[in-house]
Amino acid sequence: MTTDRLFLTFTHLTDATRHAEYNAWHQLDHLPENRLLPGVAWGDRWVRTPGCAAAGHVGDPAFAPVQYAVAYGFRHPLETALRDWTDLNQRALWWGRRPELAWTRRQPAGFFHPVKDYAAPRVLVAPAALPHRPHRGVHLTLSRTAAPDTAAGAAYFAALDRQVVPALLAVPGVAGAATYRFAEGAAAFGAQGPEADGGLTLRLLYLDGDVLETSAAVERARPDWIGRGSAAGDVEHVLLSTPLLSIRPWEWDWFDGDRM
Repeated sequence: MTTDRLFLTFTHLTDATRHAEYNAWHQLDHLPENRLLPGVAWGDRWVRTPGCAAAGHVGDPAFAPVQYAVAYGFRHPLETALRDWTDLNQRALWWGRRPELAWTRRQPAGFFHPVKDYAAPRVLVAPAALPHRPHRGVHLTLSRTAAPDTAAGAAYFAALDRQVVPALLAVPGVAGAATYRFAEGAAAFGAQGPEADGGLTLRLLYLDGDVLETSAAVERARPDWIGRGSAAGDVEHVLLSTPLLSIRPWEWDWFDGDRM
């Protein structure tokens, strides 16, 4: 496993006319500078298009506005990696290269410990290589487990590892999976949530088939992965479960119909 810590944040734009500007800045300026850092193992970003939003599930209204997700994986030594990454974000302000601040809203989920990586046997690569392997998108599920340190929680995680994920790796178009558990909040990056949330979990499916078709097949195979019927207080309450598309340079017109 090459990822010692993962950072996840969501974004939406308050000005629907600036998606091209936002994506040009993030994909052609901000993301390359971050990936250059020696402590950044990988960085990726995905878009929740209107089609993705319609195919997903929102279990907490706070996540309804999400349009983009950004994730970074960090290498050991973690303290150095996070210090350099934080410093870069500050220097970008002084360089005058943060044009998006006036018309974006960030919603950091926080930092996560990696739990386990999985690769479908057909893809051949090591599970830890999945973030570096080209993919068409991901299916992201953020949830809260009510009792991760109880017998019910242990049974849930055992089933996830031994039944649910193996079943999904057999779905055509699913290249692999990764699971994460909450490590710490991200107040310094604009998070509004609690700094301690031991029940927050993150699941990613890496998709190399058509994203919407594969996500539909995932839900047919394991409806519990999506968790449409889950609720607060359940062993797992799904907050957001959604397909997300990989972002291809200069193809940034998903929200053009939203312009006034």
